[in-house]
Amino acid sequence: MKLKDAQVDWREDVGNDPRLEVLVDEIPDRSELRFEHEDGIWCGIKDGFVSYFAWSGDGNDGGYSGRSFEVTTVDGEQVTLKGPWSSRAGCVNKRQFGPVVDVRLTTDPSVLEQGYTFKSGTLTLSAAKQAIDLADADAHFERVVKFDSDEPYWVPVRDSGGDA
Repeated sequence: MKLKDAQVDWREDVGNDPRLEVLVDEIPDRSELRFEHEDGIWCGIKDGFVSYFAWSGDGNDGGYSGRSFEVTTVDGEQVTLKGPWSSRAGCVNKRQFGPVVDVRLTTDPSVLEQGYTFKSGTLTLSAAKQAIDLADADAHFERVVKFDSDEPYWVPVRDSGGDA
């Protein structure tokens, strides 16, 4: 996966955090990733692209309407995650896999121009920093802690200071 361009949706009309929108040449297929797991989080990383699930085994199979996902571990073992949950970057960042940043991804330049119909995705913080440097806006990532479980997140902020 190569980063080609990026922009920040500052989301100034709503109370949500800004989101990095990234144009890439290709989005790796899950079969190309090698997954590790810790405390119920399964995470695979390749070339800065991240995929993750929350799944702790039998009895934790109600996510994605019970759909099964085949993953390959770093040891080459094939594992079937039945009904995992999608989770979020903050949960991944509390484990050994982070830091990661949830972003919007596309392989279509017109999507970046229009600003909609992206795919949700996740990048390593390192890849996200490279992407934000491609954006026209002078921006960087700032670490914030959210929720009762003190989950670390990295959100885009303007270099000029002030609110994101």
